[in-house]
Amino acid sequence: MIRLKDLIPLNKTKESEKELETFQEQLFILQKESFEQQLSHIFIIEGWSSSGKGELLKMLTTRLDPRKFKVHSPFVNQSVDRGFPFLWNFWQYLPRFGESLFYLNSYYGRLIYLLSVGKLSKSEYNQRILAILNTESILTSDKVRFHKFFLHITESEQKKRLKQSKKEKREWELSVLDKDQVKHYSRYCKVFERVLNDSNTEMSTWEIIPADDLSSAKIHLVKKIITRLEKELKVDSAKELSLLAKGGELLP
Repeated sequence: MIRLKDLIPLNKTKESEKELETFQEQLFILQKESFEQQLSHIFIIEGWSSSGKGELLKMLTTRLDPRKFKVHSPFVNQSVDRGFPFLWNFWQYLPRFGESLFYLNSYYGRLIYLLSVGKLSKSEYNQRILAILNTESILTSDKVRFHKFFLHITESEQKKRLKQSKKEKREWELSVLDKDQVKHYSRYCKVFERVLNDSNTEMSTWEIIPADDLSSAKIHLVKKIITRLEKELKVDSAKELSLLAKGGELLP
């Protein structure tokens, strides 16, 4: 059972530029290996408003070969799926075998939005969850792996970041939905927990990342992804990087 308020904060870790560069090189090696094995990856990055999703996405993709991944970041409050199944808009962006897709605001974000504004009946919600679980199950059996991450920040931290955005005159970055989360934190927390628990399966689990300290969240997230990919691909990326370092720079 996922309970966000029971989440234990990460020990503060200040990442060094060199350390992050090493992790990024390891991700590049694993990207190459995924392409060679023709195994696709879908990375779903969800979380609270102002939790640092964009910054973490940038960190993860900086060193990757841009020919082998894409990013899809739709507005969850705008839908082009009328007259089509709930997941139709997201199906259009599925990666080819060996490539990766990063969702920043996924079908989970869309579902959470519809729940938060009261636009879903119980039966409609159940139908959408079933569609998600069936789709993830079918794709997992067909050389696609899901990596689902939720960035959690406390109510006080979210208010602090909103205040900082106003102070730095970056309030234009915040949508009406972002501001509503700050006003109704407890209500959104329940919505998040409902969706996370209903879609947390053995083959497609959620990893909750405490993100009050963004530096620690970066290190924690990239290590989790490297560990997952190494296990799936049966590759020791640190060892491969060490061998490559002796022979020169690793190029795409």
